[in-house]
Amino acid sequence: MGPDPVFAPDVPVEVRRLYERSPELFVPAGQPRPKRRTAWSEAPGNTLGSLLVWLAVCVGGWIVALIVMALTLPPEVAAWASVALAGVAVVATGAVAVRPAIEDRSRKAVRRQHGKYLLAEDFDEPAGRLLARAQRAVKTVLEATVTRQGLLDEMQNELVLPEQLWDIGQVLHEQSVLRARQHEVARGMATAELEAVLGPQRRALDRSVDAIKRKVQLLEQYAERVRSADAALRAEAALEDGDRYIELLARTEPAGDTSVVQSFADEATALKDTLTRTIDAARAAGRTLALPD
Repeated sequence: MGPDPVFAPDVPVEVRRLYERSPELFVPAGQPRPKRRTAWSEAPGNTLGSLLVWLAVCVGGWIVALIVMALTLPPEVAAWASVALAGVAVVATGAVAVRPAIEDRSRKAVRRQHGKYLLAEDFDEPAGRLLARAQRAVKTVLEATVTRQGLLDEMQNELVLPEQLWDIGQVLHEQSVLRARQHEVARGMATAELEAVLGPQRRALDRSVDAIKRKVQLLEQYAERVRSADAALRAEAALEDGDRYIELLARTEPAGDTSVVQSFADEATALKDTLTRTIDAARAAGRTLALPD
């Protein structure tokens, strides 16, 4: 399964949601920017035919109405009514003629954002796998309970992580393009001159791949820390039922036995320490991803 689309942080939410409903509107960044599409540009013959039919109906209807009004209304009233009816017909005809020239709002919104989103088709297999890993890590952090409750607020995850994901996506897309270019150039006969050019390029690409792998690993480490903090938070929430268990045991254990109560108290103290440590560890991991000032 390939990666999900990745969007630049400034792409409107409405455009992102459009992908869920109409993915066919989105064009990979590696392809030319889509052209403006309207009914006139897509099917000019059909559009013109529809307009001519409308004109015939309008003219015919106006003539029939004119005859009826001439027979049933006073001449002055019929004259004014015919002029008014003609004005309405002209305005309606103008609207019918202009509407096919207006671009669909969804298509227009997506076309304007071309290049600010990357689809699965924009990545080769190695790049797609790395991006999918990064997306899973980001999703883990953003959907975590500690994030939703604001325990990691200082990390500004909602701002930092989408920016990081977009940066990673752009680099992986460029790596995919250059990797394909290298394969294409290397298809022919190998020569010393060609190797002199491709050798440094391959090494540069390998260094870039290693760097982006480390960045993805940092994201995954951060996600793992956040997952641990989430687990500790759930355990703390479970301890809130401790009083009910103490009351239950008080009905069954010998009178004066406080060992169970003390055990719950000790566990609560240890758990609070664990929760504090795991949240601090998650924050420390997140600081390595923070955007520069």
